[in-house]
Amino acid sequence: MSTDDDNTGDNGKTEQDIQELKGHVEETVGKVYGDDELLAHGRADRAAAHAKRAASQVGEAARQLGQRVKERAMDKLGELHERLHEAADDKAEDEADDKAEDKKKPDA
Repeated sequence: MSTDDDNTGDNGKTEQDIQELKGHVEETVGKVYGDDELLAHGRADRAAAHAKRAASQVGEAARQLGQRVKERAMDKLGELHERLHEAADDKAEDEADDKAEDKKKPDA
């Protein structure tokens, strides 16, 4: 899932992908050379990349949910609008029928 917020480059990699790769490299180099600080920094970069990706996915899911709620609300408003017009039409017909009946009644 790629959105404008992912900052996707020409090669399709996102900031999160690059940060995760950087973290993986730092972690591996830290393991190979026994550099605990580099190892920890790599793990932190990978965790941050995962957190950013998760936040992006949550944001996209919220946007999609908002869109579905909006569409459903618009559908319900459309239905309500139709019902109101039907009720107004029914009322106008009833009033016309009442007037027609009043004209048919002989004046007493």
